[in-house]
Amino acid sequence: MKAALIGDHIGPSLTPALHEAEGAALGLGYHYERIDTGGTQLDGPALRALLTEAQANKYCGLNITHPYKELAATLVDHLEGPARDLEVINTVLFRDGRWIGHNTDYCGFRGALLGGIGRVEGQNILLSGAGGAGRAVALALADCGAARVCIFDPKPGKAKEVTSRLSSLRPKTHWYASSILDAISMNTISGFVNCTPLGMASHPGMAIDPSLLPPDAWIADIVYFPPETTLLKTARRQGRPVMNGTAMALWQAVEAFALITGHAPNHDRMARHLNTLLETNLT
Repeated sequence: MKAALIGDHIGPSLTPALHEAEGAALGLGYHYERIDTGGTQLDGPALRALLTEAQANKYCGLNITHPYKELAATLVDHLEGPARDLEVINTVLFRDGRWIGHNTDYCGFRGALLGGIGRVEGQNILLSGAGGAGRAVALALADCGAARVCIFDPKPGKAKEVTSRLSSLRPKTHWYASSILDAISMNTISGFVNCTPLGMASHPGMAIDPSLLPPDAWIADIVYFPPETTLLKTARRQGRPVMNGTAMALWQAVEAFALITGHAPNHDRMARHLNTLLETNLT
């Protein structure tokens, strides 16, 4: 049984090692590879060819990461679960000659949020990044009770495109979009979620200065490596509630493993695997 992760500059990803460790614990002959496009962003035909090759080579499934989550959703035969609403996928299954697209980012963030920050009933939340992960996080925020979600993305029209779709899916939530951070009223924000690569070792920096937000606003970052980004360190120094990306990475990996292999993983054991990998790779 074999699977792979497709994305750009994915060398540091811990996903292959995490999947293989759980596969070994379950006694599976499970091999998980990286398919790194290395800075050459694939177009639709090229990505389709790559998926076709993977299917021909008997891969049972693939995980899809930046920058291909939206493009891959246009190539599959069927979208399942939250992927239908989001039109964004991070998992492809090859089943009976068909390509099935799933989105485990949604349940990953939802599980992490409920176990960390908790429910966000009635809250006003600012989210940075309208890409594939940002869409999944925004939908999860709405389903966890957020009253208002403002999506910021510097690319003109990107955030508006996402909020237009989400407002039709979750009309009870008030959706707002902005491409100019300074245009957003910060004094009523309850929480902030970073859904951009900022904070990764390869993308240093912060998506926002937490001091712009009210002193009791919580901060979440979906970046999981390093576990403590500059954003989170700064927020901790200010005494804010924070949530790093580790829990989301774990929850989405647990679901992806089950989908790809057809075997139920042990959540606690995968958590230990992930913590060990993080500690090893940070030293």
